[in-house]
Amino acid sequence: MFINASEHIDGNTSQVGKQVFGDRQYRQLNLVDYKIYQIGQSLVDSQFSDDQFKVVFAAIKTADTIVLGTPVYWHMMSGYLKTLIERISQDTDSNDLKGKKIGVFIQGSNPSAVIGPTNNIIKRFAEVAGMKFIEMRY
Repeated sequence: MFINASEHIDGNTSQVGKQVFGDRQYRQLNLVDYKIYQIGQSLVDSQFSDDQFKVVFAAIKTADTIVLGTPVYWHMMSGYLKTLIERISQDTDSNDLKGKKIGVFIQGSNPSAVIGPTNNIIKRFAEVAGMKFIEMRY
């Protein structure tokens, strides 16, 4: 599964995702297509009943391998991706992703300063979730 954390469904992040997967079949999940509220907001079900985190997470649980793709926004991963990671960390059973593989790529005009910190965040996320981190080459 490819999780596109860009606001552009068919933009540069999506194009890099296509290159990463090549001829292999994959599902692309575009975070911009879903309403995923921030931690805290999601706990008030009566006020934010249109939160779609559970739909997104159900799709993620079906994948054996997850590739995250994010553009660089203000020297860091996109807010879409950060929110998803925080919600998974707070709102799910820690065994839901155990044994799955996860990798991340960052694209932008000069993503070099963001690669290390973003990889560290995803590595730590993988460790906590019992996932295997896949080192991706840029």
